Amino acid sequence: MWEVDQVIQDITEGTIFEKLQKQAQEAVIKISHDELKQAVTALLCRPQPNPILHARILSNLVYADQYYEVFKTLELPHQLTVYEPCVGGSDPVIIATEAYSDGQANYLSMNLNHLLHEELQAKISHLKSDIRIIDENAQKVLNHFMPNSVDVSCFHHAINDALQTAVSEPRGMDTTRIEWWSNERQMIEWMAEDFASGLIEKRGKRELMEIIKSAVELTRSGGYLVFDHWVSLFYSGLDWFPWKLFCDLVPITRQWIKESDLPVTEFQFPNVDPQWWMFLRIEK
Repeated sequence: MWEVDQVIQDITEGTIFEKLQKQAQEAVIKISHDELKQAVTALLCRPQPNPILHARILSNLVYADQYYEVFKTLELPHQLTVYEPCVGGSDPVIIATEAYSDGQANYLSMNLNHLLHEELQAKISHLKSDIRIIDENAQKVLNHFMPNSVDVSCFHHAINDALQTAVSEPRGMDTTRIEWWSNERQMIEWMAEDFASGLIEKRGKRELMEIIKSAVELTRSGGYLVFDHWVSLFYSGLDWFPWKLFCDLVPITRQWIKESDLPVTEFQFPNVDPQWWMFLRIEK
């Protein structure tokens, strides 16, 4: 679905570029075409090679363009409404929403971590779309937004975040106030422990499936749920990192959804690896 040259055009002069803050635009312009091609090719890989040139500047732009192309392929309404649980400090889905709608969209999210929320607000303050982010657990989204009001729900690298939060809170970690990145190793280790012991069935799976169920209720019939996930090969050499588990989070979630009674049908796009992406149509 994603052609390297088209992604480069979108993030250096096209629809994604146009929605960036001036400082981000200036940083992208300084990168040579050869380095752009090398970096974008690497960022589209799953798992991703390490290191990647200019990853700090380009990674979220590439992810944004991936979602932009997904929205186009799904032929979503121009003035679409997008829901993203567990957004954290990540803006790719928001940028894609802004680009696809030219600032005429509604974007809804639930975000528990206060520091990540502040980080996100600094990134998106210039955008025109109606952006509403609620400081609340994503399991409670229907307390804030109406059922059948969303065109697409996007789980952008959100499976692990939901699971990590679910296994960490009972252990005494207040995930609403921590500095996320310095604590993420501990959360990942706890997640791996609970998968290994089978405890994930009692805490983790239940919470994630509640978030997915709420997203299904929030999304209109004929709308979509989109999941993506990635990991860098850098982590494959770390003895504490559960490499196989982390690579299998989309397939694991797919199996949990199949075992549920949710009214969804999975479909696939050519040349999009189901190991890292999952597309569900709502069939209410």
